[in-house]
Amino acid sequence: MKTKLSITAIFLCSIVVFLSLSSLKSKQPSVQELIGAWKYGTPSNQTVLINSATAFAVTTYNLPGKKFISSYGGSWRLDGNTMVRKIEFNSANPDEVGKEIRVSIGLSGDKLTAGKEQFARLDNGRPGELAGAWIIIGNYKNDVLQKSPVIFKSRRTMKILSGTRFQWIAYDIDSKKLLNSGGGTYETSNGMYGESIEFFTKSPEGVGRRLEFEYTFDGDNWRHKGKSSTGGVVDECWVRRESLEK
Repeated sequence: MKTKLSITAIFLCSIVVFLSLSSLKSKQPSVQELIGAWKYGTPSNQTVLINSATAFAVTTYNLPGKKFISSYGGSWRLDGNTMVRKIEFNSANPDEVGKEIRVSIGLSGDKLTAGKEQFARLDNGRPGELAGAWIIIGNYKNDVLQKSPVIFKSRRTMKILSGTRFQWIAYDIDSKKLLNSGGGTYETSNGMYGESIEFFTKSPEGVGRRLEFEYTFDGDNWRHKGKSSTGGVVDECWVRRESLEK
């Protein structure tokens, strides 16, 4: 009788251990769990992934060397444990633009595996008030919005933000060209939005600068007002990408 009880106890303990170990392995994540910023690599060759609920951008750059290396992104959706990415820009491999790329993913704590890449979480979409994907739709002149005649077509400018990271990308889907991009870290406080630039495709001299802007909301619109890295006046209107995709 004691032998049977011992065998049963060992069997139950084995199940508990197995379940405990299984819980430590990567699990099938939800969209909400993937939102935010992720990173791997060293400062001289680091890769940052920013996910909003529907869009993403992955960029590799050399921060101390002030060198942009590559960037790709677009829209994404979740299919089980697979991230299905629709590529809208890819500086290193433009032939991927327009294609759907399926990437197997797994999440274990603050570690994200995406294909062969392993990222560590930087934030979960907080605390920044501007988290999400935005598309520029026009500029203000004398406080009056002048909308672009062409919005969210082949040629577009998207800005994607997590809770602490940002990247803007100007690109053309039809020509498969990434036209310009920049990004880094940001903060929001009392109606002010501050960017610290970590990469910039056009001018490495912009890396290391901090820019301050005012920001206000009008429904889905974000008014972005201040001065650019070259000193020019900026008074832009951005709208959440999701509102254009409805």
